[in-house]
Amino acid sequence: MADRCDVDEGSAAAPVDCFRPGRPDGRRGRDGMMVGITLAPEQIRNAPPEVRHWLEQQVAQTLALRGMEAPLAIPPHLVACTPEQVAAILAQITGMLPAVAVFLELGREPAGATPDGLRVLRLADIARHARLPTLDLVLESLGVIDAALRRATGDAEATLYVLDREGHCFVAEATARSIVAVWQGILRGGPPSPPVAPSPPQVAAPFAAPAQ
Repeated sequence: MADRCDVDEGSAAAPVDCFRPGRPDGRRGRDGMMVGITLAPEQIRNAPPEVRHWLEQQVAQTLALRGMEAPLAIPPHLVACTPEQVAAILAQITGMLPAVAVFLELGREPAGATPDGLRVLRLADIARHARLPTLDLVLESLGVIDAALRRATGDAEATLYVLDREGHCFVAEATARSIVAVWQGILRGGPPSPPVAPSPPQVAAPFAAPAQ
């Protein structure tokens, strides 16, 4: 398999160059190879589903990594939600379908991850998967989710996500795992838990303050 794939998103027929290193110094030897592939839009549309999925992952990962070039400013109140807190949020927004759809999307497999362990999602992907026509609806839904989080934790400054100027949405790994766990419980027949009393939020690692 290739260790690096560079995708030129600016062309209609996107070339994909994949290099597998064959020598420790990075020079190409008999054990390494460079493969260049140019795909036209109609070839991508007509490709098997697993091929289209692979291409989508490669492009999404490339865009996510390029967006990580600038340091991300992490707010001090970014929360790593427990399953109980996720259930409390879900119970508050159940009647707001766009917010529910966006909330569940925060548990989807990410396009990438930061060195600090935050999951990287793309707002455009969230909108597409949640079947929302505009990014404004995604942002409004994120605001509804944060309001529910603050009621559930009792922290007026708590937030579930961070956005950057490149259209990425960052969430704590623990939050994503909790969303998946709660949703799987619902699919098994268990209703969302009722709202719980506010509990102290867990600050997303590694940003938690050291124990006194």
